[in-house]
Amino acid sequence: MTFTFTGLIAFTADVREAAKLYEEAFGLARDWEDDHHVQFHLPTKGNAEGAWLLLHPATEESHGQYLGYFAVDDVDAVAARAQSAGFTITQQPSDAPWGVREANLTDPDGNALTLNGPIARVS
Repeated sequence: MTFTFTGLIAFTADVREAAKLYEEAFGLARDWEDDHHVQFHLPTKGNAEGAWLLLHPATEESHGQYLGYFAVDDVDAVAARAQSAGFTITQQPSDAPWGVREANLTDPDGNALTLNGPIARVS
C-alpha cells in the first residue's frame, strides 16, 4: 500500500490576498491560477517533485482549515481500512471529473484528508 503526501488545500476568505501573503512570507512561486484558485509548488524534504499548496475560496464551514491530500494505489481499499481503524468517510470513493478517484475522511478529532488514486480501468 502506498500513502504519499501530495499537497494541501488552504481555505481562505480572499484567495488573491492570501496568494500575496504566501509569496511575500515564503517566496513561493505560482504554478497556476484560475478565476478562483491559486496553486504554489511546495518544496519538500527528500522529494524532488515536491508537493502543492492550493488556495481555495472558503465556505462558512471551511474557513481557516487545511485539507491534506494523499496519493494511494487503491482508494477504495485504503478508505475501508481507514474506516475500520476509526476514520469517518465523509465522501465515499468516487471518480472525480479531473481524472482521479477520491474519498474524503476525517479522523476522530475532525482533521480532514482526501485520498486520491487512479481510476480503475475496465478491460
